[in-house]
Amino acid sequence: MSKRLERTMANDDKMKRKTKSETVISGIEKKFLPEEIVDIDGDVEVYSLEKEFAKTKKNRNWIVIVIIVAFLSVMVAMALFFTFYTENKNSTFRISFNEFNDLRLKEVLESARMHDNNLIIRRNELFRVIIQKRKGELFVKNKYLDLYNALLDGSGSWDDKKLRLETLKKKESGELSKIGKKYNKKIMRMKRSIRAIIREKHAAEKKLVEARKKGELYEDEGLIHDLKMKKLDRVQRGGLNSVSNYYDKYVKYIKRKYNPKFKWGESLKLLKRNGKKDIPLKINPYDPILSSEDIMSRAKFDSIRQRVSDRRILVERLMGVGYFNSVPIALRSLNNISNGIVNDYEHLAFSLTKSLKYKKKKIEDYKRALDVVLQERPESGYVISPADLSKISIHINRLIRLKNGDLGLVFRDSDKYIGRIKFYKTSKGFFAKAIEVAPGQKMKPFDRILIKFK
Repeated sequence: MSKRLERTMANDDKMKRKTKSETVISGIEKKFLPEEIVDIDGDVEVYSLEKEFAKTKKNRNWIVIVIIVAFLSVMVAMALFFTFYTENKNSTFRISFNEFNDLRLKEVLESARMHDNNLIIRRNELFRVIIQKRKGELFVKNKYLDLYNALLDGSGSWDDKKLRLETLKKKESGELSKIGKKYNKKIMRMKRSIRAIIREKHAAEKKLVEARKKGELYEDEGLIHDLKMKKLDRVQRGGLNSVSNYYDKYVKYIKRKYNPKFKWGESLKLLKRNGKKDIPLKINPYDPILSSEDIMSRAKFDSIRQRVSDRRILVERLMGVGYFNSVPIALRSLNNISNGIVNDYEHLAFSLTKSLKYKKKKIEDYKRALDVVLQERPESGYVISPADLSKISIHINRLIRLKNGDLGLVFRDSDKYIGRIKFYKTSKGFFAKAIEVAPGQKMKPFDRILIKFK
């Protein structure tokens, strides 16, 4: 017993005294050689699956598991969000018909919206046809406007020009009538089509109102209508361009019509003669001799002056409008012509008045001379001019008060009877008419007059 204990202790000492190299070799052997070989004297260890699973469970990596779970959660959330988004997006582009019991209501709604589109399309088409008609009429009007201007600017009498103008107007009316016949039937047909669409639209809208009252229809905020309207954009722009083009041409026609340009003929010559410089008015004051000689009353004279002033105001107003081409110089020429005419008549009236005053003075001198002669002789007056026996010009002594209807005898020399006369009064004084003329006699100037007083 003691010997065995000694051997064992000796072996323990040997094991404790193992070298470093032996320790390394021992580790290699354990790593690459089975335990059965390495430790021949040891017991064989039995492999246990439950123990291995227990060891694996203790060595599990929880971070990887968390990452995988998070990734899957994100993918599921994204899928759910995308599904919800697409369903919500699609719901905004369609009308809810889930609760419709009658599928025809959907057709009515779509038809009501399409009626709006069709109505706009038909009206644009109608408008384009009307524009085409207006363009054709405008072409004819421009053509005949040139002919009218050429005729009016040319030479010839106004009566001849009026006849030719009437002929041109008849031709123009004929061409415009042909254009009207060409387009009017089509326009009326298109208008009937539009009225039919309006009736259908009103009927569909009535059905929709009834459906809304019953709660069978959900509003879609006009989405279908808005989408369809995009298709009409080019049509509408085309219509607007046609309107703009026609408007520009029509404005040019209006400018040419009401602002003509005189290029040749008598009109151009007239402008050159009268449009160079302004002619001022020269108005003379009223002369009382016009009234005393029963030529013109003061009221009539003032009326003429007022019309002259009215004409001047109107012409000056038109000159301030801002016309162009030949119109401004035409108005200036018209004003100069009118002023020139007024000035000429003013000069004529002034000259006649002046001459009238002179002649009246001369006649008054003769009358005074005759009055002196009558004071020295017993006769009542003299025959001045018997050229018209119904209106014999006479001169009666101013001291005698002659009355309308008085009678007188006409003598020559001292006792030669010539005839009998009757006096009558006018605005210009007393005249006489022959009641009787002696046979073989003839009244002469300065025959003596004896008045038979009643």
